[in-house]
Amino acid sequence: MSEARRLRLYLRLVEYTSVPLTALMVLYVLTGYGMISPALRHLGLSYALSSNLHTSPALRWLLNALVVLHGYSGLAFLARKKLKSGRLWKAAEVAIAIAFTAYAVVVVYAELYTVFPGFGRGWRFGRG
Repeated sequence: MSEARRLRLYLRLVEYTSVPLTALMVLYVLTGYGMISPALRHLGLSYALSSNLHTSPALRWLLNALVVLHGYSGLAFLARKKLKSGRLWKAAEVAIAIAFTAYAVVVVYAELYTVFPGFGRGWRFGRG
């Protein structure tokens, strides 16, 4: 894929993920307050509804997918805009890819451990 096409794709991903990501973040903040304070009950956020939404695995997966898409494409686009050297930009893009891959691996491991509590037991870095 050419550099210009890749940059257009990055910009489009940032644009398309920004509104849903913002909506999910607002939802998480409001449901967090709904779990610790009765002040939001008049908005319909009871403790039960707030805790169900706040701990929903589907919303967590969606939020993390949006974070990876938005974060990777936004940082890669910003790196290309700020770094004039092609080699430096490629190195930055690889570093960004490694960082977001590591984030995704940690999230997947945490989610699998939530679903399967024995997952990873016996691994040297996981006590289980």
